[in-house]
Amino acid sequence: MSQRVDGLHNICNSCASVWSCSTCKCGQRQTSRDALGDLLVLLRWAQSFRKQRCPRRPVPAVDIKQHIFCVLLLKRTTAPIRMPDFKLARTLEGHRGDVRGVIFPKPELIASVSRDCTLRTWKHLPGSADSQYGVEWAADLTYQSPKYLNSIAWMDDTGLIASAGLAQSITVSSPGANQVPEYVLNGHDSNVCALDYNSGVLLSGSWDKTARVWVNRQCKYILRGHEQAVWAVLVLAPDQYITGSADKTIRLWSGSKITGVYTGHSDVVRSICRTGEDRFASCSNDGSVRIWNFSGSCLAELYGHSSFVYSLAYSPATDEVISSGEDRSVRVWKDGECVQTIMLPCTSVWTVAVNPENGDIAAGGSDGTVRLFSRNDKSWATKEEMAKFDEQVAGYAISANEVGNINKEKLPSHEALEVPGTKIGQVIMVKTAHASVDAYQWTGEKWAKIGEVVSGVGSQQKQIYDGQEYDYVFDVDIQEGAPPLKLPYNATENPYTAAQRFLEKNELPLSYLDETAKFIEKNSGGVQLGTQTPLEDPYGSRYIPGQQNSSTTYSQQEEAASSSPKRVRFSLFPQKTFLYIKKANVPMLMKKTQEFSEAKDPSASISSAELSEVSELLAASESGLNADAANKVAVLALKIIRQWPAAEKLGGIDILRIVVGGLDDAETVSEILSVIFDTPGVFDVPNNAMMATRLFVNLFQTELGKSIIQQTDTREKIFDQARALVGPGMSKLTEVALATLLLNFSVLVVLDNDVETVFSVIGIMTEYLSIVKDPEAAYRLIVAFGTVLSISSPEIIEAGKSLDGTKIVHNLKETFVAEKRIQTASDDVLQLLK
Repeated sequence: MSQRVDGLHNICNSCASVWSCSTCKCGQRQTSRDALGDLLVLLRWAQSFRKQRCPRRPVPAVDIKQHIFCVLLLKRTTAPIRMPDFKLARTLEGHRGDVRGVIFPKPELIASVSRDCTLRTWKHLPGSADSQYGVEWAADLTYQSPKYLNSIAWMDDTGLIASAGLAQSITVSSPGANQVPEYVLNGHDSNVCALDYNSGVLLSGSWDKTARVWVNRQCKYILRGHEQAVWAVLVLAPDQYITGSADKTIRLWSGSKITGVYTGHSDVVRSICRTGEDRFASCSNDGSVRIWNFSGSCLAELYGHSSFVYSLAYSPATDEVISSGEDRSVRVWKDGECVQTIMLPCTSVWTVAVNPENGDIAAGGSDGTVRLFSRNDKSWATKEEMAKFDEQVAGYAISANEVGNINKEKLPSHEALEVPGTKIGQVIMVKTAHASVDAYQWTGEKWAKIGEVVSGVGSQQKQIYDGQEYDYVFDVDIQEGAPPLKLPYNATENPYTAAQRFLEKNELPLSYLDETAKFIEKNSGGVQLGTQTPLEDPYGSRYIPGQQNSSTTYSQQEEAASSSPKRVRFSLFPQKTFLYIKKANVPMLMKKTQEFSEAKDPSASISSAELSEVSELLAASESGLNADAANKVAVLALKIIRQWPAAEKLGGIDILRIVVGGLDDAETVSEILSVIFDTPGVFDVPNNAMMATRLFVNLFQTELGKSIIQQTDTREKIFDQARALVGPGMSKLTEVALATLLLNFSVLVVLDNDVETVFSVIGIMTEYLSIVKDPEAAYRLIVAFGTVLSISSPEIIEAGKSLDGTKIVHNLKETFVAEKRIQTASDDVLQLLK
């Protein structure tokens, strides 16, 4: 008997006749619903109509139009339905470094590992019955490693978590707070960068070019065969495994024997996941995701990522592959197509995991955050949280290096956003009225802004050297005509450690140590102590040891007379160079200022002519403003601060922060400080307070600024605001700004031998050191602390001790155990406190 497909028509299985609102008794159920099936049904029906017969019932000629209508209706009403989009569910904050691995084994449990050397578990606290994720997630610091962690696996049959990293060992822990490891597995000789668990077997991959099979806490096999680091591992069965390597190959193992070698990727293989009974997926630094069968055939090549692809996960409920990478994105793949692209406000999305029960996604990024995404509207974050997330994504600075050369003149304007995209994930760039470039991505429904393209901002792609991952790999010329040597460096390293390793490996004189370390500091991106000029592109840098390097940071003198590399030590203190925060996104600043101005009362608005003039002056600010130009810009900024609402004063404070170094009139500078201190709303709004702190930092650029800061009344007001800022809710930007301010004060008191001011600085500094979270801020603070202690006054040393300085510094070392520069500076401070 045929079956009614959708209540409007039936299909006869025998003759493919279509009957509206009636039943054909000659056939069986037929439910072909794709476009090709519908076409076949229509063709068969036409054939049966021409013959004017059916085995049990003829087709009435009068029903022709109705039959055709029913078939077309079937095609229209049964078209594939697009799955709902994933949307932000929760943001889990707690890590202080890149989240390098995450697992999501249960809807109520997540675990993550980070470069901050911690394994954290996140447990869902149930809320209302109609909310998937309730009120909140509770975070536990489960395990603190001596070195950074980058791999994790869920041991499902035991409920334990395996984690590993630079310590070379694998630690197995129970979920919860401050857990003592159940056991530790030793055997690898280098960083353990990959873990997988299945059927009682733990598989690990390492930079030592091997994978190890662990059963019952013992190493059963050592898998040798890869020529470089093993970055990806997968357990298929108790005695069958797959590994992926920096040598660009994928290998299938039976026991300890290689039974297959799969080639196709043109760069490092980063991750592998199973995608069915007879298939698996791989991803690579070549930007592709590939689907394979176990016989070695590549079934599909998926392209969409614009940079390295780091991680893969599989959703069995929807048969979807999830990927993430260096292009800030998480991508969802279905039947070979990218059905959704989720942009995150961080450069690297290192890791993704899928909960097998509900299909939700967890993603860990370079901003130290784990984010959850769900298709279930009951799990979504609040509208306010989603709006904040969208704003973070839209405001993210995209380096022009990541998108190639851009000819702004040929870019379309915002009118291009009125035309729908051609595919999900498509990215276009449009120019704005303020000569900036915005990037937008097609979601399938609309164009969503994913950032602003700027020059020289944002981290570069990670580099691979000898199969290992580094933030930078520099070319070093040793001899004319000879190929350059490679100098690898990670941003978490002490530059002197990397320089020493490079010199030892290449048997070069240790006399090059100081200048090699300084070269690394200058060209390794980010703000380094004492750097006053824009950093050069590290990938375009070529260094020749022995040449004079004009870039200096802080004074470093060799303390050890011995030539033994292990005994070479340099003094960081005292720091004698002031730091400034000059970098500014002028187009975005002026764009926001214009938007706010247009919404103001005419008496408080700023004319287009004024805005245009100020925009031109600010654009030239990096090369220096003359006093007249700086004063003209300052007048407009003061109008904004005085007349605009508290939440919109930020632009005015930012403008003053940019131009304050160009002012040469003491009365104008004093007026600026008076307005900053006395205007309600400046320090009540966190972003305003952060920007005002940056303004104080930049006052140290000129002798005039320093002389005004040294005035007792001004100095005490600044200290009062600094004390008010110190607290657990500080943003990273505020932390760095305040740390830089205290560092500048420490330099000032040393240069002036101002012992009276030292005690105020130490008081704020020790309170801040006990809660600081950002590593850059922590480093600047510890250097500031060491700088004031280097005055070597017994009273100052005693003040540092009485404020628990020794205990605070020891705690700082434990908090930032992976930061070599902080460890080194802290050790020097502890020597001063003895």
